[in-house]
Amino acid sequence: MLGIAASLGLLLGAGEALRWNAAAEVQARGRDEPGGTAAGRSGLAELDLHGQLGLSPQWPDGAATLIWSPSLLLRQAVSGAPETTGNGTRQLGRAEIRARLAPATRLISRTSVDWGLTDFSPLSGQVTPIVGPLPARRFVRTLGVETMLDFTHAFSRRLELSVGAGVQRSGGIGHDAVSVLPFEVGPQATASLTWAADRRNTLTFLGSGSESRFSNGFTSVLSGLEADWRFRASPHTLLDAAGGLVLVRSSGPDFSSRGTYGSGALGAAWDLPVAPQRALRTSFHVRLVPGVDRVTALAILAIRADGNAELTDGRLRLGVSGSQGHIISGAALGADDLRLEARSSWDAHGWAPEIRMGAARTNQLPFAGWQFQALVGLRWADQGLL
Repeated sequence: MLGIAASLGLLLGAGEALRWNAAAEVQARGRDEPGGTAAGRSGLAELDLHGQLGLSPQWPDGAATLIWSPSLLLRQAVSGAPETTGNGTRQLGRAEIRARLAPATRLISRTSVDWGLTDFSPLSGQVTPIVGPLPARRFVRTLGVETMLDFTHAFSRRLELSVGAGVQRSGGIGHDAVSVLPFEVGPQATASLTWAADRRNTLTFLGSGSESRFSNGFTSVLSGLEADWRFRASPHTLLDAAGGLVLVRSSGPDFSSRGTYGSGALGAAWDLPVAPQRALRTSFHVRLVPGVDRVTALAILAIRADGNAELTDGRLRLGVSGSQGHIISGAALGADDLRLEARSSWDAHGWAPEIRMGAARTNQLPFAGWQFQALVGLRWADQGLL
């Protein structure tokens, strides 16, 4: 720990300019969800507090970013018998160092640590939609650690190569958490070649590979190849499509399996200026995503669709979004989740009050059924130069 602190001190002291940013957010929300018993539904009152502090030293041939984000969740049962009550904390730390080795060559080191109580309910904003079955509990104590080293070289204004490698650890921490969410550890690597054919067309060829060793004794290896195409149809319209193959190999004490699965995506985004102070941004994507079930290490193939629309009128923002996923092959076949949200916020010189309404449905226990949420929140953010 002393060595890490000394390294950070040297890093901060070496910068010619030191920028800082800070943010805080408080959310008060009420939830209605399936109860923890056969009695019916439960009501919860929650207070979610978030903070963020970032420092960014800069020098002629590089820069660094250090971010610490703590959070505290206070929960209280209002009605029924929810499965869990009480309080929880979470800590997130990120460090990134960017160095320019030559005019067209960059080296980037990224490290992140995420530890604490993670909310896996379909209404949670803590996790992105995942491929595979949900844990058997809403809250699980997890530890995520990832470190990556990326090398990027631009051969020309149109052709760029990027290669990355690293290791990661994710999943539960502690015997109780690991029993419902096994942890996984392993290396990962990616390589991509991006070619800007012209002002409207960009092609990317991506190769990736990863190995995961699970705490329950299983092992999985994923390797894939994918081609991605982005087309600027007009100044306000962007289309994208991707397709590829993923090879999944899984093994355990008494089994071994292997399969090849398709992957792909199709989407569109529009950015429409309606008036000088008003704009409408919309997007829609459909993705075919192979993955691995943490519990069985068997392959999963899921299809997911998501859409978003946001209207900006001066300081006012109004938005709606929706997302649905369905497992069409492999472990947990037929598992389904749906999430809908409407939101509004007002930007007032660094302060932003907001209101959100959300609903979610899944057929996976213990969350099976509909959940509803209403919240009011207040965000603050500022930045400066030391």
